[in-house]
Amino acid sequence: MGGGEKAPGYYVLRAGGLFPAPLPQDSAVCSRVSGMFYVLGVFLAKTLQDSRLVDLPLSPAFLKLLCGGEVSGCVRESSTIVTMYSPELLEDVMTSSLLSVVSEESEEQSTYRDVPWWQGLLELEDLELVDPGRGGVLTKLQGLVTKKSQIMSDEALDDDTKAEMINSLELDGCPVEDLGLTFQYSPSSAVYGYQTVDIKPGCGEEAVTIHNLEEYIDRSLDWVFVRGVRQQLDALRQGFNTVFPLDKLGAFTPNEVRTMLCGDQDPVFTREEIMKYTEPKLGYSKESPGFLRFVNVLVEMTGSERKAFLQF
Repeated sequence: MGGGEKAPGYYVLRAGGLFPAPLPQDSAVCSRVSGMFYVLGVFLAKTLQDSRLVDLPLSPAFLKLLCGGEVSGCVRESSTIVTMYSPELLEDVMTSSLLSVVSEESEEQSTYRDVPWWQGLLELEDLELVDPGRGGVLTKLQGLVTKKSQIMSDEALDDDTKAEMINSLELDGCPVEDLGLTFQYSPSSAVYGYQTVDIKPGCGEEAVTIHNLEEYIDRSLDWVFVRGVRQQLDALRQGFNTVFPLDKLGAFTPNEVRTMLCGDQDPVFTREEIMKYTEPKLGYSKESPGFLRFVNVLVEMTGSERKAFLQF
């Protein structure tokens, strides 16, 4: 209301795009947020169904979940379904429709599984986009793990030399033990309603060393991409499936899903296209100096500026 100004923090701005924040799954905040993700799932599915566009800055990792998670989770189910029918039936042109119906009927029964439907889909590279600060540090730590593995696999070294070389590994001149890391996760903001969570149950205070570094990285990724977002993503999937099955997006790439949902995020138009498809009015013609200067400005715009101009 009024001047339209919002308090700091009102808008969520993340360079890597939007992705669910990991939350303690037994918290009241998580329950409330999961309801919002259910609505988001319905909203995104209806957007696609009605061929509408919404300008949401979704992260590549989130788009990868939408179009790839269901495929990896249903490969075994699809192969099981195929064996239930004769080869003659499977050759029929309507088999694909039959498989779709069967998968939809079993959707509700397979909603909750021990293994999340997106298990293994996201990696450390995705965390660098979702959370650049944390992802950058873990990537550097992963570099130490790689060096450690190379030392361990070097048959030319004896055990004492290997131990000495491994203990001398450092991150930016600092031993891992001196980084003060423990098996706890601290969120990037106080708005999430918690300060820390143990990513290793019962051992949150355990110090991270060069010898348990692999476990620390794996458990950090597991919390950010699996355990901390399970309710949210399950709710998103349930909401989406009330409109049509999420696995239908498996035929598309993340970039294609982004285009279908959000439109072209980097529109391109040349001088020739502007001259061809633009009709000046109010006394201007395509030879008017003012119009030609306008065309020059449009051609020199960046992708984000062209997008903002088209939205205007």
